[in-house]
Amino acid sequence: MFPIVKNKISFVEAPDRGRFPYAHSLFIDDDVKVLIDTSCGKNYIDYFLNHNIDIIINSHFHEDHIMNNYQFPQAEIWAHSLDAPAIRSEEIFADYYGFRYFNEEKMGKMFFDWTGAKCSPVHREIIHGQILDFGKTKIQVLHTPGHTPGHCCFLIEDNILFSSDIEMSSFGPWYGHLCSDLDEYIKSIKYCMEINPSLIISSHRGYIKDDIQKRMHNYLNIIYQKEERLLSSLKQPMTLDQLTELMIFHGPIKNFNRLFRLWEKMAVFIHLKRLLASGEVKQVDDYYYLR
Repeated sequence: MFPIVKNKISFVEAPDRGRFPYAHSLFIDDDVKVLIDTSCGKNYIDYFLNHNIDIIINSHFHEDHIMNNYQFPQAEIWAHSLDAPAIRSEEIFADYYGFRYFNEEKMGKMFFDWTGAKCSPVHREIIHGQILDFGKTKIQVLHTPGHTPGHCCFLIEDNILFSSDIEMSSFGPWYGHLCSDLDEYIKSIKYCMEINPSLIISSHRGYIKDDIQKRMHNYLNIIYQKEERLLSSLKQPMTLDQLTELMIFHGPIKNFNRLFRLWEKMAVFIHLKRLLASGEVKQVDDYYYLR
């Protein structure tokens, strides 16, 4: 039914080519049946509900990766310890996003409800370097933080990398919430480049076979390009709200609604945290300046 990635590992292609709120999954049909991420679409979820999934692994806590965890009460759910709290608790989920920090608790509740995500237990917390053995299939956990604190990729034999949301899109890395860390994100992308995978399967772009190193390099550089635009904007002192209106992170979009504006603000804030730490920018009251 599903295209084979390697031996007993199959690629589950989500609707709309994996665009949010969907994400591609991997299915391991071995002695232990495993589904990596659970937002692959209703038809596939219905299929897996009839095939006795033993374990669900969440690559990270985002709603488009945990959405249907709750439908598998018989399955054990595994995730990295740094993201597990946000999978278990809607309140912590909202705090990771930063809704409370930016005084947008009501929007956080609306966003969580709109996605259809529900909290679920996490029965086992996975760690970097761990080999997960499901019978004939073994995969290695790679902790790749930055997108979220506990974001993980998974290395399959023959150097195949399930890269989750390190996904080589033309938009670039996504870090529009409070728990993101740009320095960690940069390290994680470089780590994936060092692995030099023969094939990448990402959550929203699917198979990536050609020009992998170049595409990862371009993906990484988008962070620096956005940062340069931010620094250029700070030739005169600006507040976070003023910087938000420049749409440095998202670029021009037709429907710059309240939620996108908040994500924009959070992403600019994440850049400013990095620039303040490096000493390239200073802050006085509500204004940011070039040093």
